[in-house]
Amino acid sequence: MHSITPCKTIHPIDELASYDAAILENPRNAQPSSAGRRTKRAIGIWSKFWGNGRTLRIAFVDTPTQTKRLAIEALIKQWQPSVNLHFEFVDDGESEIRISTYSATNDSAVGTDALLYEQHQPTLNLNIEMDHPEFEATVLHEFGHALGLKHEQQHPKANIPWDKPKVYEFYKTNYGWTDEDTDLNVLTPLQGSDYLSGPYDKDSIMHYPVPNELTTEDWEVGINTKISMLDRRVMRKAYPKFRSIDAV
Repeated sequence: MHSITPCKTIHPIDELASYDAAILENPRNAQPSSAGRRTKRAIGIWSKFWGNGRTLRIAFVDTPTQTKRLAIEALIKQWQPSVNLHFEFVDDGESEIRISTYSATNDSAVGTDALLYEQHQPTLNLNIEMDHPEFEATVLHEFGHALGLKHEQQHPKANIPWDKPKVYEFYKTNYGWTDEDTDLNVLTPLQGSDYLSGPYDKDSIMHYPVPNELTTEDWEVGINTKISMLDRRVMRKAYPKFRSIDAV
């Protein structure tokens, strides 16, 4: 079972602004339709990955202890080998990702949706202490969202045998979620192109735990604590290393 409140994907208030920010930042975010044409302004079918090769400036909007700050930074850097991005932790000036460690939630804007926030607003929230057993997994998961990843249990090919009435009751009783919350964050498969999603990954750091008692079969997923091999493969597709002229 979950021992901390699972994160809700932060959905932008303005879908058109979300689309425009994503495409301006990285034109590859405009995913092709099934007919092979770029599809504009169709809700839910564009990616939100950052421009490949760019620097992401990361700041803290509050003052965690030095030990906690360094621990969060070290966990964020675990994503570095799989992305063609440079992470720069800054204390002053503008930033693309802003972390709050005194929030009431664990959640993050998805990728380029962070560009819709004012500079004084956090884009990634952490409500977890270092001594919590899920501290590392939570930071890795939320920064996965910040890089543009969504929840893996909603992969269109997951085919999880949910016992839906029990799922609704579980999230309502334990976390006060509405049925709509549960649909948006747990049950409804994500729409869009498969061009970067790859195969479904039960080991993904982006996967919610799935207790056996919430399924109609002998089926479960535990608490994933590490960036999986397939997580890294998807990131390398989203942020491919530039090939040198000699390698062409």
